[in-house]
Amino acid sequence: MAWLGRKKLAFIPLSRTNIQPPDVIPPDWPGQIMQRLFFDPAKDPTTGNSIPGVDRSVRAYFHTVSSGLADLDVVLLPAQTIAEEDVPPDALEAAMGAQLRSEGFVGAAIVMLGGPGGGSTSQLSNFAWSRFCMSDDLGAWVGEILHQTNLCDLPDLFDFAGSYPSDANMGPFDQEAGYEATHLSGWTKRAVEWLDPSTVALHPGGVADYTLHSVSLIQPPPTGRIAAVQIGAEAPYLMVEARLQADQFDVNIPNEGVIVYRVQTSDPLGNAQNDTAPLALLTKTALTAGQSFTTDGATIAVGGAVLGGGFSIQVETIEAGQLLSYGDDGNPGNVSNPTIVGFGGWLDFKFLFAGQDLSGENRIYAVDQTGQLLSYSDDGNPGNVSNPTIVGFGGWLDFDFLFAGANLSGENRIYAVNQNGQLLSYGDAGTPGNVSDPAIVGFGGWLDFRFLFAGKNLSGENRIYAVNQNGELLSYADAGTPGNVSNPVIVGFGGWLDFRFLFAGKNLSGENRIYAVNQNGQLLSYADAGTPGNVSDPVVVGLGGWLDFAFLFAGKNLAGENRIYAVVQ
Repeated sequence: MAWLGRKKLAFIPLSRTNIQPPDVIPPDWPGQIMQRLFFDPAKDPTTGNSIPGVDRSVRAYFHTVSSGLADLDVVLLPAQTIAEEDVPPDALEAAMGAQLRSEGFVGAAIVMLGGPGGGSTSQLSNFAWSRFCMSDDLGAWVGEILHQTNLCDLPDLFDFAGSYPSDANMGPFDQEAGYEATHLSGWTKRAVEWLDPSTVALHPGGVADYTLHSVSLIQPPPTGRIAAVQIGAEAPYLMVEARLQADQFDVNIPNEGVIVYRVQTSDPLGNAQNDTAPLALLTKTALTAGQSFTTDGATIAVGGAVLGGGFSIQVETIEAGQLLSYGDDGNPGNVSNPTIVGFGGWLDFKFLFAGQDLSGENRIYAVDQTGQLLSYSDDGNPGNVSNPTIVGFGGWLDFDFLFAGANLSGENRIYAVNQNGQLLSYGDAGTPGNVSDPAIVGFGGWLDFRFLFAGKNLSGENRIYAVNQNGELLSYADAGTPGNVSNPVIVGFGGWLDFRFLFAGKNLSGENRIYAVNQNGQLLSYADAGTPGNVSDPVVVGLGGWLDFAFLFAGKNLAGENRIYAVVQ
């Protein structure tokens, strides 16, 4: 809900007559409440003295954080007493609620003694009661007021977010996540109309440069700058904004820079859905000049601070049909920063895989819609994969499996399974149309497999891997002569049908691996020692998101670097 303009609230001091020890009513309690509300000089933490010109009152908070769009007129009513110990926020509703509404109040708050930790709000029909204690800090007071129905009606953001900074919690980068009397995030300000939606740029895709005007400063931004960038149109999507320790409220953020967080709810005010944190902070400390961050198919690079309270950034997003190249250093969750080596069109192929031609040159192979077999090279630079050689002139759409590997003698081959279930082996000399005369290395039955791919075990022996209908992972050797592929080793005893992708390659250290994507979207890396049932303990090298691809395979670029290739669907 939007809080625009001046709102009338009732504040009521409330003491308890039967609590032990008794409430100690301070001298001039109404005056102390008025100080907290309208002018509360900040204290030097070392000396305890007031800091001239620094006002940390409730009214100053809302006026500052809303860029002057929201204000409150608090009427302090006479103190009340109650013979209860556990006092709900709406304890005075029966006695005073109807009268307050008739007098134009949009909400009320009882101010108690004791605590801290007394913050709570009860929502009634078109009215709300809040409760907090004198010992509660400013963050608790403004947090409860932000919950009120006729003001902002904002929820707490920490219920499903865990603890800052180890979990998803926005912490000090959103008042309703950390209760530290910091600014609201740009997303939350937009939700309550303290930030004009037109000042949040929707990233159109590809690469774009932006100048962010810190959300901590007066909004809207000056011409030529924006308040935030939204990456993605529907939840979950990313938000990028700049934060400065620009005033007496955002002075409490950990550092200045650019933050990235994921919006995981479609609720307009940020109520949680599916027991998931509505806003998930991805950069636990703000990014500074020269730093970059990659997540959810987007890379955010910070150029640096610019005069006038801004930061320059560049956003690059991955689009459907782009060919991505990853490196796997073998450690858990390390596969994270792809290079876009092909800018588009890679979804048009039926088959896409990597291998080597007969001369040992590393290639990416594809079959187009006319059945031609194309051969590309990847020099490792963005968008470089562009000019294919047509090494097979037609008929390559007729196969059920198509992949590359090497036989036992080390000869590089392209393998295919035809409609008769035969396993064919081709050599690619690298010249147009040269792939023509296959050897039938497997006489039949190769259509019965769910997965079929080639790789090497840990000893470096070239193998053809297959998953049968029992979910077993089989390992074959190809001696290169007709029908020789016959006696498999069962290197994985079961469960291999559960994967979305299965392929072989090498990590950056040159270790031979079998890669798989499980139902959680994690990328797993296995080692095959070559003995029965030995493939058992995977490393989770990619923590999530690997189900989003249309193609996933391993190979090498022209420099000989081991890569994992993917195409976004």
